[in-house]
Amino acid sequence: MEHKPIQPESGADPLASYTPIVLRTRRDGWTADRQRRFLLALAETGCVSDACSAVGLSARSAYALRRRPDATAFAEAWNDALLVSTARLTALAFERATRGTVREYWKNGELVGESRQPSDRLLLFLLQHLRSDWFSGAAVRSPVAGARQRLDAAVQGLVDNEEPGEPLALRDYQAQPPRDPLDPPEDSEEW
Repeated sequence: MEHKPIQPESGADPLASYTPIVLRTRRDGWTADRQRRFLLALAETGCVSDACSAVGLSARSAYALRRRPDATAFAEAWNDALLVSTARLTALAFERATRGTVREYWKNGELVGESRQPSDRLLLFLLQHLRSDWFSGAAVRSPVAGARQRLDAAVQGLVDNEEPGEPLALRDYQAQPPRDPLDPPEDSEEW
């Protein structure tokens, strides 16, 4: 089975004028802000379910939104977010190739030891595919080139109202301590 990465379309930038999908206004639905936060979380994590958790909506609804005929710009921004996320995933793959993964040794239901086993095969695979120009002598354009700019432009183009969105940071995706269900939500004015 041959792996074919997502390739951004060459030529005109399809996301230069991205506008959010106009949906019926629902406070708990896919607002422009939620679309923006989802795309940024997807670019950070590379995981649809994690990005959906970040915005409090289901993966099923995200895929339904992506399939809508009027959601081509959202689908393209989604693809760009996945391309951007490959930088993080590549770093993780290189860590596994060089430092290895933890292998646990169990005896009679007790953990008795651990070892790390780096993977020379994974390292060679990564180098051959990510830096094929080193191995072939030809200049090769990365499929990620331009994805960050297109994604940033798409995210900046999402608006529900005249208020500009605030950029998200890594801390926005970090786990929060559990909240008492009897306490009012932090962002709610009504309780």
